[in-house]
Amino acid sequence: MCTMLKICGLICIFAACYLTGLELDRSLKRRWLFFREMKDTLLSLEQEMTWYRTPLPETLKRAASVCKTPLRPMLLCCAGQMEARGGQSFEEIWKISARNHLPGELMRSDAEYQALLEVAGALSCADVVMQKTYLQQYQQRFDGLSDMAYQEWQERGALYRRLAAAFGAAAVIILL
Repeated sequence: MCTMLKICGLICIFAACYLTGLELDRSLKRRWLFFREMKDTLLSLEQEMTWYRTPLPETLKRAASVCKTPLRPMLLCCAGQMEARGGQSFEEIWKISARNHLPGELMRSDAEYQALLEVAGALSCADVVMQKTYLQQYQQRFDGLSDMAYQEWQERGALYRRLAAAFGAAAVIILL
């Protein structure tokens, strides 16, 4: 009976270590997917707003309907706040939505977070030509962030999984 309990404990320790590695890998992947989706969303917003002249709240809802990352609730919150007409500027609405709906693990540096906040200025620009230019610049910026996040996921994700499995195996061997 005691041996079975010890084996179950060792299996639990190994599983916990390995699952920790998987979660670290998954967080890197979520970060990459967020930046990629942000770039794709900016492209969609640019097309809707400059070609079709769709109002911003409706454009945000359409963009949110295809999102799969935490960007979706952020865009829906922005659209809802704009339709509520609470008297806030779009930049304030965007900032509050970003703070409330995006997990902290997605933005690792202040520069990344600042880039996200600066998108509000591009979306609320009155001049269509300037708006298109700004949105294209932010698409390029998020494309670069997406590429860096993808490389980080490819390099570190597998490393995290392997190290976690090795640590779990070492812990099991030590506890035997």
